Amino acid sequence: MWHELRKNDQETAGIDPFVSVTIWGMSLPEFAPSSRIRLLSWAMLWLTVSVVVGGALVRATDSGAGCGESWPICGGQIIPSIGNYHTAIEVSHRLMTGLLGIVLISLFVLVRRDFNKEHRLRRATFAAGILLVVESLLGASLVLFGWVEFDASIARLIVVPFHLLNTFLLVGAMALVAFFASGGGAFRVNFQRTRDRLVVLGLGVVLLIGATGALNALADTLIQSDALRIAEPDEFLVTEPVLRQIRSIHPFVAIVGGLGLYMLVRYLLVGASKEVRWLGMGIQGIVWLQFVVGLVNVALEVPLETQLLHLFVADVLWILFVLLGAHLLAGAKKRHEHPVSEMT
Repeated sequence: MWHELRKNDQETAGIDPFVSVTIWGMSLPEFAPSSRIRLLSWAMLWLTVSVVVGGALVRATDSGAGCGESWPICGGQIIPSIGNYHTAIEVSHRLMTGLLGIVLISLFVLVRRDFNKEHRLRRATFAAGILLVVESLLGASLVLFGWVEFDASIARLIVVPFHLLNTFLLVGAMALVAFFASGGGAFRVNFQRTRDRLVVLGLGVVLLIGATGALNALADTLIQSDALRIAEPDEFLVTEPVLRQIRSIHPFVAIVGGLGLYMLVRYLLVGASKEVRWLGMGIQGIVWLQFVVGLVNVALEVPLETQLLHLFVADVLWILFVLLGAHLLAGAKKRHEHPVSEMT
């Protein structure tokens, strides 16, 4: 009966309370399927962020070639011998990505069992799975084509922003999975509404800041690498001017985009619910925090710790804005469908 109830439910996801079971004569609480899905979806979101930050650690420590030009095996071995920290970092990142895949498959099995194929949670989980596959293939291409470590080719500079774009879409999809699993309503973007257009604009601004930030981080790594000048002097002479121009673009985009995002959120919060206002204030606080972290990062000449912190804060900013947009769009749909109930 429970299974049929969940299968036919098209409007709720993950809002049911605990159920009670008896073990050894004692009545103990057990997670209902909805609670299990909710917790697993949020755990998956933050595991995704950990994988993203781990990828930045691979890049910042020049560990992309830690397994040589082999993928998914490492150095021709299924279980590699860890000879140096580069290999350890690369293998750890691959294992975390594999764990994320297992968690996502487990979640999809639960969602597929409890919801029909038209449900928003099932669709979001499927989309997250597709994006994770694309993310893995992009990561594999970096290894197989040698676009790692000291490679300063134009091809790498082209691929990196696309990799970052897919990464943000993946994190955004995971955030929507958690949103729907926690009872978030369905929504559609209607470009006839000003609020919907502004939400899409804000998402685009965050993506643009992130893409230029990814190129900036790569440029910082390559320019500071003495090994690159020794290993690939001709390639470095060609690419160095491009890298230095890239380093000047991101601060400008980040400052202008960050201030624009702050004002945009301020407009979106007019008349919003308490929950949405908390999300909006969180975004505004994160924007200022990101300014501070960015300045410290530059002042300290981009050490590893502030690079990773900078990326983590950027991920949090993206997640909060995706959740803000989802709340606003779902609320707008509800108001459009039930205009009378709002007035009473």
